[in-house]
Order: sequence, then C-alpha cells, then structure tokens
Amino acid sequence: MTPSASASESEEPQAAHKRAVLQAYNRFWEEQVKAYSQGDVTGTDVAKYAAAQALSATKRDLSELRSQGIVTTGEPTHAISVDKLQADKKVPYAKLTDCLDSTGWKFVYAESQKPVDMPKNRLVRYVTEVEAEKWGNQWKIVTVTPQQRSC
Repeated sequence: MTPSASASESEEPQAAHKRAVLQAYNRFWEEQVKAYSQGDVTGTDVAKYAAAQALSATKRDLSELRSQGIVTTGEPTHAISVDKLQADKKVPYAKLTDCLDSTGWKFVYAESQKPVDMPKNRLVRYVTEVEAEKWGNQWKIVTVTPQQRSC
C-alpha cells in the first residue's frame, strides 16, 4: 500500500464523520426553527438532534418565550466549521464554531404577529461554540454556547 493510499483511507472515515456531524447540526437548527416558530418542541425532532444542555436550554428558552406569547418567524443562517473531531473515542466528539446570523429570524408576538422590541445593541451575527457527541448511530448537539462577540 502506498503512503498516499493509506492516508486517504484514514481520511475518508474522518470526512464521513465530519459530514455527519455537520448534517446533524443543520438538522438541529431546522428542528429548532420549527420549535421556535410554534413555541414548543412538540411535533419536532429537536430531541433526535439535541441532548444534554442543548436540549434543556432549548426547552427552557421555549417555555420562557411561550409564557410571554412570543414565537419566531424566518430563520437564522450559519457558517459552520468543524474545529475538532475525535471519532475514535469511546463516545465520538466534535467541536464546531458557527457564525450564526439571526438577521432573518424575528421574534414576534404570536397573537398579533407584531415584532418584539429588541435591544438596539443586540448582536445579530455572533460566534457560537458547539459540542457534539455521537450516541449510537446519531450525532447529537450537546452544548450550544453563544459568545458575546460578532463574526
């Protein structure tokens, strides 16, 4: 076996894991958008793609917004990179960085659809640090930590 052949063989599983974790993160956000637009995770697959702190934070956030009669319209956009991938661990792990742009994701009052007043100095494009773990055959987002810095 040539050195380049063995290198490409070892890179292929890494590339497959990278694609899978990125797909899980994108699906996580698709399901979050559904949940936030209706104010609840019911009828969504949020729990398929999120666990631990990421899932509990989503549920807590939705509960708070629901108590105020707030939902969302539109959706955020992302620029995601995989910074660290440890697929060979007992529980495979990935660290991602996302430049989340919430410009097109609006908070509105559910009944009136009127926009919620937001702070003028609110960051709409910001860095989010993300951790994912592979549980069985499924990558799950376990932490999502927004940073107070723009991207």
